[in-house]
Amino acid sequence: MNGRARGSRDRLHAAGDELRAETAVGLAVPSVDLSALHGVTELLRTLGRHWSAVGTLQRRLPLAVQQRLLALDVDADAALEQTLHLFAYEFPPTVVAAMRQRIDAALEAIESLRPGSDAEEALRGRDIDAARFAVIVRDVITAGDLLEVHLQPIVPLSSYDSAAPAGFEALARFQTTPYEAPDIWLDRAAQAGLLQELELSCARSALALVPLLPDGAFLTVNVSAETLVSPAFVRVLDGVPADRIVVEVTEHAIVREYDALLRALGGLRERGVRLAVDDAGAGFASFRHVLELSPEIIKLDIHLTRGISNDLSRQALVRSLVAFAGDVGSTLVAEGIETPEDLQTLRDAHVPYGQGYLFARPGPAERVLGLSA
Repeated sequence: MNGRARGSRDRLHAAGDELRAETAVGLAVPSVDLSALHGVTELLRTLGRHWSAVGTLQRRLPLAVQQRLLALDVDADAALEQTLHLFAYEFPPTVVAAMRQRIDAALEAIESLRPGSDAEEALRGRDIDAARFAVIVRDVITAGDLLEVHLQPIVPLSSYDSAAPAGFEALARFQTTPYEAPDIWLDRAAQAGLLQELELSCARSALALVPLLPDGAFLTVNVSAETLVSPAFVRVLDGVPADRIVVEVTEHAIVREYDALLRALGGLRERGVRLAVDDAGAGFASFRHVLELSPEIIKLDIHLTRGISNDLSRQALVRSLVAFAGDVGSTLVAEGIETPEDLQTLRDAHVPYGQGYLFARPGPAERVLGLSA
């Protein structure tokens, strides 16, 4: 290990110890209900759009009607008072009460943010934490020895014990002491505004393994929708045989603009990249991903496949998904297969591919590919 990487590791460990100590002690500051601020902000924006629409309608009225309106001697306060009465007649009391609660909660939150208040100090503390997270995540990104790519084989279920893996899923592991799960690092990166940078670093490390894979095997990499649509991700794929790459979008990845994602996917698909939707069966978002994005691969969530041999409802759902995948031209991959009984049930349901501890645990690429001495 060179001196720069060793220094990065030492700083990372020290910062991590400090963060864990602060977390254990806890900060004696009140929390600010920022959702209340967001709620009233959206309410005011809605009201603003409403009055803009009213002004637009008034300008489109016949000239004689506009002149009569201009002749009315009504000030803004009187107009608001009249609006209150109209509002009371137009909406049920529950709606009025709910909007009043949102406004009151937002006003309380705004008041708590006065200079010198405890809440302001709490927010300043959050900014400091975010800056500290940025330093830690930056060390992970720049110190290559802290990031290790593990692989888990994806095998054909009909011949898993004799056929070569069809592909491998790339999984990032951060070699820190104590070890912390990848989700923790991704959350820290998101808080520090470095999620895309960290995901790109993981993708670059994973794609470097493609030349080491068996002939014909594909590699799946996990990225968020925001990273997938970025020009930087397209550049990461330069020089890589795109027809051997599968990009996974997870159920947890929020997609705000499907149109933008579809445009980006169109360009990637022209190069040969395939799309997988992860965690299918875990929630509504994954099914919407499937419907909106038409993925080449649908990955069944571990919570759907684990214990499926003893659950008739899950078996029925999987059979339906097998039929659906056949109709739309997608391929199913079952995740989290751990027992021979679950394997047999999935084979009976004609699920073609799978991955899980029954076949192989994720491990360092050299060991999984049989390259280590």
